[in-house]
Amino acid sequence: MAVSQCTYHVFLSFRGQVKKQTGSYAEAFARHEESFGSELNKVHKWRAALKEVADLAGMVLRDRHESQFIQDIVNQVQNKLHLTALYVPPYLVGVDTLITRINWWLNQDGHTKVGIATICGIGGIGKTTIAKVVYNQNVHGFEGHSFLANVRETSRDCNGLLRLQRQLISDILKGKAHKIYNTDNGINRIKEAVCCRRVLLVLDDVEDLETVRKLIGSQVPFHPGSKIIITSRHRFVGQTFGLEASSGFADLSKMFEVKELNFNESLQLFNWYALGCNSVPESLMECAGSLVRQCGGLPLALQVLGSSLSGKSMNVWRSALEKLEAIPNSKIHKILRISYDSLEDDHDRNLFLDIACLFIGKDRDYTTTILDGCDFYTTIGIDNLIGRSLLTINEKNKLMMHQMIRDMGREIIRQESPDIGERSRLWHKDALDVIREKTGSRKIKCLALDLQGLLENKSKRTATTLNLPKHGMETEAFEKMQRLQLLQLDHVKLKGDFKDFPKSLIWLRWHGFPMQSLPADFDIRRLVALDMRYSNLKRVWKDKECVPNLKILNLNHSHSLLKTPNFSGLPSLEKLMLKDCIKLVEVDESIGELKMLTFLNLKDCRSLGKLPRTIGSLVSLEELILSGCSTLDNVPKELHDMKSLKVLNLDGTSIYQTRLWLPYLLLKRSKDLGFSWAYLPRSLVKLSLESCRLTDDAMPHDLCNLASLKSLNLSRNLIHSLPESIKQLTKLDELLLNCCTELRLIPKLPIFSNSKEAAFKTQSPFTRTIISCFFFTSKQCGIFGCEKLTEVQDTFKLEPIENFEAQEIKRLFNVDSINKSQVQLYSFLIDRTRVATPQVLQECGIISTFVAGSEVPVGFKHISNEHQISFSLPKEKIHWFNLCIVFSIKSQPSDFVPSVCISNETKKMTWNYGTSFIGVPKRNGNTMLWLIHWPTTNFELEGGDLVSCTVAPILLSIRKLGVTYELEENIAYQHGFTHSFPGDEDATRNSQMDLTKGLLSLGSYENVKVQVCNYFQESTVITSPQVLYDYGIITAFHPMPFEHYGRYFGHHSGKAEVSISVPLNSGRKTSCLLNSTIVLSTNDDRTFEFLPCLEVVNETKGTKWTYSKHFMGIPETKNTIYWVISWNFRGRELESGDSVSLRVVSDLCVLEFGVDLVYDHELDHRPNSFHLLSGMSKCCNYLLGTFIYVLATTHRSLYRMQCLVKY
Repeated sequence: MAVSQCTYHVFLSFRGQVKKQTGSYAEAFARHEESFGSELNKVHKWRAALKEVADLAGMVLRDRHESQFIQDIVNQVQNKLHLTALYVPPYLVGVDTLITRINWWLNQDGHTKVGIATICGIGGIGKTTIAKVVYNQNVHGFEGHSFLANVRETSRDCNGLLRLQRQLISDILKGKAHKIYNTDNGINRIKEAVCCRRVLLVLDDVEDLETVRKLIGSQVPFHPGSKIIITSRHRFVGQTFGLEASSGFADLSKMFEVKELNFNESLQLFNWYALGCNSVPESLMECAGSLVRQCGGLPLALQVLGSSLSGKSMNVWRSALEKLEAIPNSKIHKILRISYDSLEDDHDRNLFLDIACLFIGKDRDYTTTILDGCDFYTTIGIDNLIGRSLLTINEKNKLMMHQMIRDMGREIIRQESPDIGERSRLWHKDALDVIREKTGSRKIKCLALDLQGLLENKSKRTATTLNLPKHGMETEAFEKMQRLQLLQLDHVKLKGDFKDFPKSLIWLRWHGFPMQSLPADFDIRRLVALDMRYSNLKRVWKDKECVPNLKILNLNHSHSLLKTPNFSGLPSLEKLMLKDCIKLVEVDESIGELKMLTFLNLKDCRSLGKLPRTIGSLVSLEELILSGCSTLDNVPKELHDMKSLKVLNLDGTSIYQTRLWLPYLLLKRSKDLGFSWAYLPRSLVKLSLESCRLTDDAMPHDLCNLASLKSLNLSRNLIHSLPESIKQLTKLDELLLNCCTELRLIPKLPIFSNSKEAAFKTQSPFTRTIISCFFFTSKQCGIFGCEKLTEVQDTFKLEPIENFEAQEIKRLFNVDSINKSQVQLYSFLIDRTRVATPQVLQECGIISTFVAGSEVPVGFKHISNEHQISFSLPKEKIHWFNLCIVFSIKSQPSDFVPSVCISNETKKMTWNYGTSFIGVPKRNGNTMLWLIHWPTTNFELEGGDLVSCTVAPILLSIRKLGVTYELEENIAYQHGFTHSFPGDEDATRNSQMDLTKGLLSLGSYENVKVQVCNYFQESTVITSPQVLYDYGIITAFHPMPFEHYGRYFGHHSGKAEVSISVPLNSGRKTSCLLNSTIVLSTNDDRTFEFLPCLEVVNETKGTKWTYSKHFMGIPETKNTIYWVISWNFRGRELESGDSVSLRVVSDLCVLEFGVDLVYDHELDHRPNSFHLLSGMSKCCNYLLGTFIYVLATTHRSLYRMQCLVKY
């Protein structure tokens, strides 16, 4: 019985212990944690899964009576038991994805909104089958349901609408339908039935909206949560179907278009019907493939054809293929013709037939221009054909038509008359036969013949016979075709005169035209489009030709053309194409008279050396293509007058090479003006200068006149950097620099103005993806092949590891040393591999490097042999994560970017980082280390959170994964890292370096010198006074005479130790500066091995800071030196009333030690207002004051030691 196959449980669950994991659950988990001590992540996952199970809810009693609750359960069971599944074919191929999308749409909103969906497509594509599958899979979730099949045919029958209404009501009310007297009465009954229950209603094969309104009415009050599915060949039926506003259906109106099957899917479906299995014998493979291609992915055609050939011999299969190529299958044709017959009038039917014969694959705008000249209303007509699924527009704006619909249209034409010459449209072999036999008539409106294509087709198909006339074809064959409007004669040679040739031609396409000019007696006055590509023309017409309606003139690839025609008789010309006219040397002056011209293409006209000055009179021209005009070295200055010009392409021209550039370009040195393109039209939106041999000297200093520019192509030029003027292009959203092999740096541009925001791509409220903004603007900024590029400001920076001190490398990557042997580094941004010493990559606030190695260094807290690792966080706040990934490459770099993911499993938060570079081991199987320093500034982490780190195994084979982290409280006590605060460390280091450069001139003040010892390199140098940054502390050294002792207006001592008490202060403060001056002396000039050290102890709080100097001033014998220190303390580190002691530990003799405190609100805006020691030199006093001021007012987080002079 059916009941035995479905069991329904009613749970009255108490989920408290399960969800909170108390009681027996807590005891069980405690035992598991002891047993799985080394794999706690498994236990954590079990806990999370159990919590999720506890949240699963069934039917809820709420305020209902229990008897009503039970009745609701019984009703749901009955609904499921009373279902009768609709029949669907046994073989379903290629529909799973679309069915999944529709199912998701049905369930996306729960029970709150009414939704309507249209499943549209051409006849025989499988709309009904898909609707049946969706209905069968979802009907149990609704209180009422009905599937009305064949609505179009049934509604045309006598009382057909009444029958459909009775079925709908009966289905929804479970057979309780009352008698219906007329359709109006039926509509009222339907509204009563659907207003109080959630229904699933499927209307199959609906022809138009009017049919739906007659069936169920308009403004139907569907119950919230109801869903209506319509299958139709008309794609707009569902979108115009009206429901009551209160139902809120508008948010859930959806259209699903059924696409053709691909070749493999088609072959699979054909095999099931023809052979009863999913495979085909080798002997039948070629023929089966040809038959499948003829079906064009149409399931109905595959089913009909496969079933008809089931059990038949190979000869029958071949014969069926030949017949199908000539005549469409009658059953398929009949179904497809329904859409054609449903067109409203002969206008749309004739438009369909013209497109089916001539314009498939042609540009929509091009076709519209031509057919408008044939008195069609083409724009609305094409929309009607699209609405009936007879025509589609692809992404390139081309008209596309299913090949079986095309064949259906051509079959309609064949059925016009058994006499070929009496048909309205002819193509290919039929056209050739009519011309050869001269049997044409006045009924012919359209003729298309591609002789070269026919001959090539003949060579492939030996069964095809072509009887070409021995003496060629004659113009006389066209005398009777006086209504001919559309003519294609590709590669045809005609003999005779043209005086009786049809004079009604609107479109003439004659590729390979054999004559050197158009005959004088060839009447083309009515032409709208003339396409003479690949012609032998030397000149188009001898003198002047008046073609008042001509809008399109295409002479592309006319290799013999020497000069353009006189254009004065072409007042309506809009598009002029002269591409690849390699002998063209002159453009006629009359081109300036083309006031309607919008497009001019002179690409690859290699002999064209100049343009006429009248080109500036083309007031409507929007696009000018001159790329590949390799001898063009002069463009007239009148180009500035072209107010409509939006696109200018000068790729590969000689405007830079010959130094004969135009004044408006100013591509030459000018001490006064620099470089300016001031006379380029302000209207320009797109400018391309690829392969013009531009250098840095040729780049303009002023681009303000190009404020409208959105696209700039400078690819394949010799530039090293971009000028500052490029920042003036505030609307620029595409910058192409591909294969600029000398380019090293790209400045911050408006195109990257939101790089910080672009770096974080939010996928959900709980996921943040960190990836270089270049991956989101790959169309906007092309840098492929820029092999020397190392920095894009505010986006990424690549610099050698030698630029970083060992202590900083240890802090960044938690390693004692780096293997500095050369490595291969592949860039996804530029698609190049470079070989160099390890490089440090900074992007999106994350710092990383790739080095040779095979083991995770000592010091990493968590290590795994897999690509994922989990651990619980300590109570203290995490300042940053360090990751070490040991990997090898398992496939070549592709479009998949290696990525690392850190997840807070407790809070369900995820942070992803996709790198723009990857290290490539020299040999297969070799490993590398990927070291990552990842600050946690924007992370949401708390003590006890379960955190997991995952490396995407795409492209990489992960051998080991190590993770460690630094606690914020440890940073305050760690040697050399006294004051490191969260923030954008990359930006901070850059700001330090900029500040240092600005103060470099102070180094030689008063021409004094100081001896400085470098403990890193164990060297000593005599140099100007140095200013040193060291992790938030600023120091300076300055010499003074031995006998001079100054007065210090603070706390001072003649010993190596001093104690102070932080004074009470009522003002607001966020930080304070502890300034100290230490006077040191020595009896000899030896270098000491002991690192000088300053200790600061907050006796009140029990906090101690230790600061060791790696650079130290050494006094000359019998002299003294000042060691001046400014130390920034923040927050509650030093508070009013705290007792603080300072001690200097050094082998040098401490003569005097002075200390003072300065609060942020006491700082004067004049850096030199600080008074430290009265005897201190002007230089040292100014330096210290400047750095105290800058540090306090900007609150910078200094973390890298930087010296003014590189030792």
